[in-house]
Amino acid sequence: MIKTDFSISMFQAQAASLPFGLFAVAEFLIFVFLWGFGPVNDASNILLPWYFLPVFAVGIVLHELIHGVAWMAAGRLSFRQMKFGVQWKSLTPYAHCTVPIRKNAYVIGTIAPAIILGIIPFGISLINGNGWYLIIGILFTFAAIGDLLIIWLIRSAAGESLIEDHPENAGCYVYENEIRRSL
Repeated sequence: MIKTDFSISMFQAQAASLPFGLFAVAEFLIFVFLWGFGPVNDASNILLPWYFLPVFAVGIVLHELIHGVAWMAAGRLSFRQMKFGVQWKSLTPYAHCTVPIRKNAYVIGTIAPAIILGIIPFGISLINGNGWYLIIGILFTFAAIGDLLIIWLIRSAAGESLIEDHPENAGCYVYENEIRRSL
């Protein structure tokens, strides 16, 4: 097996993630096209610190738990094969697989918070015109931008590759069969 580092520093990840932020902008523009600014103005009080900070804190904890649960389910991992915490030097919370898992299981666990906390609330906002769902959807789509970046980083890895979370950086190690790699 060949081990390749598909990671970048947390600082590089924050900078590289900015283009993915256009997705959150697109969500806002689509909603406003369909429903106007009224529902957004009605829900804007969620941006006040006493609402926003608790919602964001709970959402970030849920985001990491969703990663962990999805990786455990898709990769058939036990709770002991997961690690949760905060990287204090970059103030980045994390869920971390302590063992390599197949690429498809890794991608499922990586994208799950974006879908559950971002895309689904955004979709609901498009259906019912609710500005609260829009703001939550945009907020947690944006919070998952680093995850989308990681999926982008490993896009060229073979489907049968094993993926291991990088212990410090945004990204992972990819283990590929030497025969596949040489083709």
